[in-house]
Amino acid sequence: MKKYLSIIMAVLFIISTSFTAVGSEKTANENKKIDAIDDFFANYALVAPPAPVYLPIVMYHQISQKPSKLSTYVISAEEFEQDLKLFKDQGFTTITVNDLIKFCTKKGRLPEKPIMLTFDDGYESDYVYALPLLEKYQMKAIFSIVGEFTDEFSKPDVIKNIDYASLSWDEIREMHESGYADFQNHSYSLHNNSKRKGALPHRHESDSEYQKMINDNLGRLNAEFKDHIGIMPEAFTCPFGSYNDRLKEAVRKAGFSVVFTSYQKMNVLTGDPEELFYLKRFLRVHDKNMDKLVRSWDEFYNK
Repeated sequence: MKKYLSIIMAVLFIISTSFTAVGSEKTANENKKIDAIDDFFANYALVAPPAPVYLPIVMYHQISQKPSKLSTYVISAEEFEQDLKLFKDQGFTTITVNDLIKFCTKKGRLPEKPIMLTFDDGYESDYVYALPLLEKYQMKAIFSIVGEFTDEFSKPDVIKNIDYASLSWDEIREMHESGYADFQNHSYSLHNNSKRKGALPHRHESDSEYQKMINDNLGRLNAEFKDHIGIMPEAFTCPFGSYNDRLKEAVRKAGFSVVFTSYQKMNVLTGDPEELFYLKRFLRVHDKNMDKLVRSWDEFYNK
């Protein structure tokens, strides 16, 4: 009897030891997993988030040498030249739409202090006044044209007055070939408020109807760009600055990667392509204190 009792006790001891060993091994494995997770988050925490890129964008319209025309949307050539000097003295480097897209798709880098200069509507003064100054200071600008205006002023018998004329396709080609002008889409015929508010949808317009309108209108101008100068713009500049989420999504589906609005704030970019669908711009008006505007950006650069 004692012999059998001894055998039973031995078996129980072995079983108990086995469970203890398995339990200890399981606990050790769980501890290793916990340590690995802790190490992962500890290492991840050491990776600093990417530093934001601050991008001021200045919005211009027309340039005139007539004092009587200077206003909210019209500045003098002297004012534009003063701006170029100021930006250069402050260490800014002008960039194009393609530069921005490359940055957000990890295919390129931006300069230390990038800036964008944009001209809306495609006035004749872009060719007469802006281009020579851009060439003089070795700086680039984005010009967003309205297709129907350009077609009208490209006719051979048209009378062109610098006060109101738009660029012709010949002038656009020359500006494009200079390397200082980056042309983008301002719609073919949506720069009016007679049928809709800029490029915004009507209240009861279905998504499919609105998408077709955007595809047709913006696509028509892009097709003309392709025919005349061999490019397909990737940025859409909202007529009158009118913007909402439906417009953003329709423009995205139409194949564009950038949308310029008219909200006057600094752009803070992290490299997310989604940020390019809501680019904000500072309006340059006649008699604006540009030194004061540039100094207001210091709150971003001095962080």
